[in-house]
Amino acid sequence: MSKQSDEGVTLPEGFTGSSFFRHILEEAMQRYPNDFKDIKLPSRKDFKKSYGETVVRFEAARVNSKLRSEIAKYMVRRTQDQLQYKSPIFTGPFTQYMAGNSKPSPLETIDLGESEGFKPEVPFRGQRYEGARLKDLAELMLQEHQITKAAAKAITWISREALNDDGCINLKGQKFVILGASAELAPTAMLLKAGASVLWVDIQDCKSFVDRHKGLSGTLYFGEKARNILLEPQTIGSTIEAFADGEPVHIGMFAYAAGASQEWRLTATMNGIVRSLEPSIVGSVSMLVSPTSPAVMQPEDLDRAKTMHRSPPAWQGVLKTLGLLNLENQFEKEGLPVARAIVPLQGVGYQAAQYISKTLAAEVFATQGVSLDGDAKPLRVSANVAGITKTRSLQHPVFQAAFLGAKTFGVEIFEVQTTQALSGLLLLYDLLNQDHKVQDDPQQLFAEQVHGGIYSRAFALDPMIRIATVMGLAQKPRLLLKILS
Repeated sequence: MSKQSDEGVTLPEGFTGSSFFRHILEEAMQRYPNDFKDIKLPSRKDFKKSYGETVVRFEAARVNSKLRSEIAKYMVRRTQDQLQYKSPIFTGPFTQYMAGNSKPSPLETIDLGESEGFKPEVPFRGQRYEGARLKDLAELMLQEHQITKAAAKAITWISREALNDDGCINLKGQKFVILGASAELAPTAMLLKAGASVLWVDIQDCKSFVDRHKGLSGTLYFGEKARNILLEPQTIGSTIEAFADGEPVHIGMFAYAAGASQEWRLTATMNGIVRSLEPSIVGSVSMLVSPTSPAVMQPEDLDRAKTMHRSPPAWQGVLKTLGLLNLENQFEKEGLPVARAIVPLQGVGYQAAQYISKTLAAEVFATQGVSLDGDAKPLRVSANVAGITKTRSLQHPVFQAAFLGAKTFGVEIFEVQTTQALSGLLLLYDLLNQDHKVQDDPQQLFAEQVHGGIYSRAFALDPMIRIATVMGLAQKPRLLLKILS
């Protein structure tokens, strides 16, 4: 992906990811002063140091407001309206650029054959759970406080649905667009195993992806001029419409790239691409939300966290007495608790992407629909929390050390294959279960959480990670050399 930025989608002139995030928060506070009257925004100089607690309290104020979805729409709109696009033939507002016309990229296809259906299974701790055993996995993870009741219900539903159809799920005839199709946690392989027609949008070559994965079926589409999300958003939009050919398509937004606020620019651009489409062709929108975001905790996790805080394990009690672990893992305002799960090391731009262009954007899609103007036409949305996972983006030695120490706090760090599988099952539930509707209660949109225990622990995540890192370094001292080098 292009860096910030010579060409393509950029932040407004003069802004960094940090300052633009603060700017959007400030605009919302000015627009809705009564809802945010208790929020004190740090100065521009101090924002990076203390943004975590600020964003948690901001979200607590928003979700407890009667105008929560209106505020979300305002913040998403203000982000989209201020992005810029630069190229040799156009420089100006991103929304203006996306309103223009572009020829779709010619599409090539790879026919992967007929599908026997996708057989749902999840690898976890050396075992493979499939069929009726998926219910056992859901019950195990719920018992260990790693997932919410809503997530357990979804996994159990999928196991029943598959058993009703010879143990398989078939998506033949359904169209999917995957923005960031090669991303480690994208559901691309699962969809193709289920026989779907998939439009590949990614700078990585889809042919090497096909070579690496066995058992694919359905049809894979790709356009050579519709691959780079930051550079070619207009062409990607027109190519999606050509691929849809008047039929509804499911759009997944999974692109990721670190550095230079790319994560935020990518997520905001993917939102802009979807919002530029003819609303009638957008059947659903899906994405994954990071667990290190200010999520509203579910009642079962809140109860567990409060119990743990009152009676922590002895060694955690000592750290609590010493003041090393004293901040509770949630901030409560009028009954809706928001998790203190932000990890500052991941960067302000990363958090801005997760909060504004995922959490808030998902709520807007679910309550308002594709267009930010006119009457609401709610969309089917899948926006579930995925657990902390050993992806390439978390190969930093600090995170590696923290992963080693996390088990002492009862936090599960998932393998990529496990998160892929669990997230895929939740996605299928959200799209296939016609009784699953969230537009009347936006809080239910985020109820399916695979958090691995970070929302059910006693203490805020960041200080917990710091202590886990020290524990991990004690177990594996050579990681310290990597940190210092």
